[in-house]
Amino acid sequence: MALAIQHSNLPVVLQSDSSEALSSVSNAALVRSAYGHLVLEIKDLLGSREFVPQKISHTQNRVADWLANYSRSERATAVWPGSVPPCIEDLWPLECNSMNLQ
Repeated sequence: MALAIQHSNLPVVLQSDSSEALSSVSNAALVRSAYGHLVLEIKDLLGSREFVPQKISHTQNRVADWLANYSRSERATAVWPGSVPPCIEDLWPLECNSMNLQ
């Protein structure tokens, strides 16, 4: 999220298949879960930028799921600015969610 904010002035579109996660980030309630510290960090980052929470179905979230599993299994983090990771070249066009921000 911090990287996206650094490299673009556009609103941040936060897509998730979890209504609970989107609700946690969108409302002002204190999060008292094991992941509360992450929610607070995300809220802090989003405080400086317009953001659009968007609920998507689990089937629209395969790219994010694959990348998260890749990161866990390979114990690696990577950034591909301006390109698509080779491991998801075939999958990402199927899930690209276009939006018109006005």
